[in-house]
Amino acid sequence: MSATSNAGRIGVWGRSGSGKSSYVKRMLKGRSRLVVFDPLAEYGEALRIDTVEHRARNSLDQVRQAMVANWQGFRVAYVPPAGREAAALSALCKLLMAAQQPFKDGKRGAKMLTLVVEEMNLSFPVAGGAQKCPGFADVCSRGRHYGIEIIGVSQRIAEVATRFRNNCTETVVLAQKGPRDLDAAAAELGGDKGAVKGLANLEYIHERHGVLNRGKIVFPKRKVRR
Repeated sequence: MSATSNAGRIGVWGRSGSGKSSYVKRMLKGRSRLVVFDPLAEYGEALRIDTVEHRARNSLDQVRQAMVANWQGFRVAYVPPAGREAAALSALCKLLMAAQQPFKDGKRGAKMLTLVVEEMNLSFPVAGGAQKCPGFADVCSRGRHYGIEIIGVSQRIAEVATRFRNNCTETVVLAQKGPRDLDAAAAELGGDKGAVKGLANLEYIHERHGVLNRGKIVFPKRKVRR
């Protein structure tokens, strides 16, 4: 019998500069077992976590080693090869499913894991995402039983496969750019296109179980040295 899991599927969607990465990075402060699929290499320094770049040989093995070295509290950012994001994410997900098998088996002490997928439109596109990235498709379908929480992030919600979007337990919509993304984002929130169209940068709408809440990302004021 697998362990009890409340691992969610969280979609965070917003145009460039809307604040989506800032929103996600704040979410991650309390996650102790974290793997970030980081095509733009923007998480390692920002969160002060280990970064594994694909240019290194056997980079996925380095991800595994980083996880094993601090099994109860690893935080790893994996930078995939440009142009091969779907294959790289698929392989990473297979590694994570194997790593989380003890959770699935109900082993005592097994813990959940958080997977962040940045620039999701590159690795799990609306056109053939499941075929191009079967490992992630499997995590979308069965990862909850393995204790894998997913946070998917993209500028272009309309370009992300519905297999993920339709399985989200939470949706965070920030300012959108074009009409296709406005329509897709509004559909995820129950069809209120006007509310989405009115969002400014750093403003967001959070949906969970059909309940919508509005908010704004506020950065702490820096102390002025005298």
